[in-house]
Amino acid sequence: MQSVELKGLEQIDRLCKRLERSPEAFAKARRECFESAAQEAKAIVDRQIGGSGKVRSWQEATVGSRGGYARVAPKKDTWTEYTKKKGNRYAVGAVTNAIVSGHRFPSPSGRRYYKPRIRSGGMKVPGRPFYDQAGPQIQDLARRTAERVVERYLKEMEG
Repeated sequence: MQSVELKGLEQIDRLCKRLERSPEAFAKARRECFESAAQEAKAIVDRQIGGSGKVRSWQEATVGSRGGYARVAPKKDTWTEYTKKKGNRYAVGAVTNAIVSGHRFPSPSGRRYYKPRIRSGGMKVPGRPFYDQAGPQIQDLARRTAERVVERYLKEMEG
């Protein structure tokens, strides 16, 4: 026997072509799933924030440049309106941080070392950790998103 015959070479070629486009197919499926997950995450965080909508309007859903993650965070380069008392403007990220983690407020007399007679926790506004409160729902969303990425990737590789 002077030759060797390989059967099924066409199938191997088709498999090689699929594997060559595999990284692009995975990146596409991942980006699409994370874009939809980012919007769902923003809706979850918006429900936790509540209120009249001002703080909710400061939040934005973003996806990483390579489509590898989604997040909800305060908008960049966005400022509050001017305050009435001093006319200052604050970055919405700083205001959101103060709301989430709590903040001190000035003494009523304006003195630096004011000590209130009531010792009920000091001169601090308690925080509203709406990002932390959304955590369990976001974890469930992350699991569902991973499943969607795999489903879309397999559908792309089969078709």
